Amino acid sequence: MATKKPIDEARRARLMSLEQKIRDPTSLGNIDCLLDTLTALVADCDYENVNRVKNIETFIKRYKNLARDITNLRMNPNDFTFIKLIGRGSFGKVLLVRQKSTKQVYAMKRLSKYEMITRADTAFFWEERYIMANANSDWIVKLHFAFQDAKYLYMVMDFMPGGDIVGLMNVYDIPEKWALFYTMEVVLALDTIHQMGFIHRDVKPDNMLLDKYGHLKLADFGTCMRMDSNGLVRSLNAVGTPDYISPEVLQFQGAKDGYGRECDWWSLGIFLYEILVGDTPFFSDSLVGTYSKIMDHKNCLHFPDNAQMSENAKSLIKGFLTDRTVRLGRHSVDEIKSHPFFVNDTWTFENVRDSVPPVVPELSSDDDTRNFGEVERKNSNGTNFPMPTTFVGDNLPFIGFTYSPDYQLLSGDGTANADGESTIEDTTDNKEAVAKAHRHRLSNNAELMRLENMLQREKQAVETLEKQERTLRQQIELITKRESDIQALANEYERDLTMLKHSYREVQRRADGEQENRKKLECVLVETTQRLQEERNLRTREMNNLQQYTDRISALEKQLADVQEKYKAEVETGQKCKKQIAELRLLSSNAEQKTLDLQSMLIGLQTMRDMLQQEMAELQGQLTQERNTRIKRMEMQKELEVKMQSMCADMESISAREQQVFADNRALVDRISELEKEYASIECELKAM
Repeated sequence: MATKKPIDEARRARLMSLEQKIRDPTSLGNIDCLLDTLTALVADCDYENVNRVKNIETFIKRYKNLARDITNLRMNPNDFTFIKLIGRGSFGKVLLVRQKSTKQVYAMKRLSKYEMITRADTAFFWEERYIMANANSDWIVKLHFAFQDAKYLYMVMDFMPGGDIVGLMNVYDIPEKWALFYTMEVVLALDTIHQMGFIHRDVKPDNMLLDKYGHLKLADFGTCMRMDSNGLVRSLNAVGTPDYISPEVLQFQGAKDGYGRECDWWSLGIFLYEILVGDTPFFSDSLVGTYSKIMDHKNCLHFPDNAQMSENAKSLIKGFLTDRTVRLGRHSVDEIKSHPFFVNDTWTFENVRDSVPPVVPELSSDDDTRNFGEVERKNSNGTNFPMPTTFVGDNLPFIGFTYSPDYQLLSGDGTANADGESTIEDTTDNKEAVAKAHRHRLSNNAELMRLENMLQREKQAVETLEKQERTLRQQIELITKRESDIQALANEYERDLTMLKHSYREVQRRADGEQENRKKLECVLVETTQRLQEERNLRTREMNNLQQYTDRISALEKQLADVQEKYKAEVETGQKCKKQIAELRLLSSNAEQKTLDLQSMLIGLQTMRDMLQQEMAELQGQLTQERNTRIKRMEMQKELEVKMQSMCADMESISAREQQVFADNRALVDRISELEKEYASIECELKAM
């Protein structure tokens, strides 16, 4: 056997450094990035107009099949079963899926590559992937896988079965105590994003999701930007939802000046106002109106009189919805955490994650979507990139997007397999060596026996390994079955725990209600006791004044007799007045009837008058038209008379000329006759000669 040549240490070091870069999942040169590069280049070159270049055509022929194998062997949409469409955005959809191998339920976000490229100024998919993959926080939705195909980017994330805060606000009238809990969790979530060096820029209830326990997690990081060394970002566009955008985002779009993390605290103030009042503070029917109110927030921020919120809540909202130079949280999140609004006897920023939320979702299964509204499905197959005339590189921006933390290629976990492969290779080499020895040394019986013994030992080793493999497979099946049983038991325990937490929360809520009712009843009891004492004192005073009341009653009885007599007289007078009123009513009804008749006659006369006026107007119009026609005719008659006179003069001159012509004709006829006579005489003379 040939011995391996020793490699020099410098080259070994370089190769080890390169291998480390390929193995490092955070490196730009890791194996997934290299595979993305190959598939992207093949996809961008595999066009008829592009592969006309000979070098590109050669490249496609060599690597097209390999690129297809890479795409099929890596994670792809076929590894998941579609369950339901649960969301739709400007760049794509959110699908509820179940992984076929693990039966785990996930939310899959599918983004259009074409939309990402054409709207690159507002699409920050790299930031979203980085945050979800690296946050490792209970407040951030976790990214489990990321992959791509020719049309889409896919991000497989945690499924949040509790829905979003918008759905919660639609179901419950959220009291201030609940708002305090969710605001605390949003503060911690935003602080996590800021500590990673990013600004969210689209904080709103739609992006606040609830897990199966009812705790909040922040999602949708497609608008995030990384801060520079000064803690600022600069953008050419006002990114975000109009009702939640801060004044500085509107003011500094396209400018050299930037804005910092305080824009997220402004959006948190809008959220707190909305969850307590039911509407955003600067809402307007038009986008311009909303932006105008935001820029004039000092004069446009008002609290409704019937809003049930404490002064501490109003103080916190005012601290958020103010100028960025004095906004709460501009220096540190501790400014927000120390605000009096968050002082309570139930939750703190340290224990809020371990506490029972105000609402625990009721779920029947791991794919229960009752907390999500129905999303209209549209028949869309996605938009392909246009056919290029030359190499464009549409897929190059997405190189390195693939993310698979559960299994990293060449990560070093395959050492045992590598050893096994080397053993198999050694065995193969031995077999080849045996075959060669058998071909070239047929007469050497001892060598032949040795090789046969070696072959027998190899067969026995293979059988032993096969037995071990079968045993290990049985053990793996048992372990898998036991693991599935344990997982089912754990799911059942989690479901029971969730129900117990929910029941505990309901009992606690009822206890709070009973305690409030008891306090109200105690207040009513105190008030009733005071009223009883007042009634007793009043009764004592009335007994003391009873005699005076008796005397007054006697005097009043006498006055009552006098009043009754006067009443009888007044009754007789009233009857007479009633008769007079009846007569007057009869006269009045007759007068009203006559008035109605006169009014109907007046209406008829007015109608006739209007008709006559209309006819008169029409006749006047006709008369005016006739007058105009008559004037035109007279003018035409005058013109015709002038033409007639000129024509008569012409006729006279023509007649004179005609007479002159006739005279000339007669003279000419006479002359011709004379000439003919002269001609005849001359002709006779000529004949005579």
